[in-house]
Amino acid sequence: MYDEIRIYEGIAERTGVSVDLKGSRHRPNVCRSLTDLNRKHKLIGDGNFYLNAGQWPEGESSVLLDKSKPIFPRS
Repeated sequence: MYDEIRIYEGIAERTGVSVDLKGSRHRPNVCRSLTDLNRKHKLIGDGNFYLNAGQWPEGESSVLLDKSKPIFPRS
């Protein structure tokens, strides 16, 4: 199961929707962790992402993603 996350202007918020994405782990907007979500947001930009259930920080309604640190694609 994955939680739908909407990111707009670097702020990530849960939409409250959970989906079953069996076999779609390699889609660009599917994330295994919050670190993965941050990395993919830097590459793709704002939009809807799917975060592995249970990875969202407890008690947080939104998370500010850090775009200040550059990332470099693996070669």
